[in-house]
Amino acid sequence: MGKKSELGVSQRLEIVLMILRKEEPISVLARRYGVSENTLHRWRDDFVRAGESALAYGRGRARVEPGEVQIKQLERDLAKRDQVIGKLTIANLILKKSADGLY
Repeated sequence: MGKKSELGVSQRLEIVLMILRKEEPISVLARRYGVSENTLHRWRDDFVRAGESALAYGRGRARVEPGEVQIKQLERDLAKRDQVIGKLTIANLILKKSADGLY
């Protein structure tokens, strides 16, 4: 696995903007800033994906992946079931104790 870039967010942003404006080839930028071309391609792609998400869903609103909604619902259902199981366990213990007193 490669080492983490020491470039700050503002530097990365400026590099990505240079790539998008096609000011210089990616190979030149990669050598100048000491990062791989693959890293620059990933930064550009991440930047574009985030921009698409912002345009599609509005500023300040995070995009919710389709599976996330289902996961949240399943977590709520599981919590409700845990509560029901707990209540049934207590009721069962009470019934056992009262039944023991009858015999």
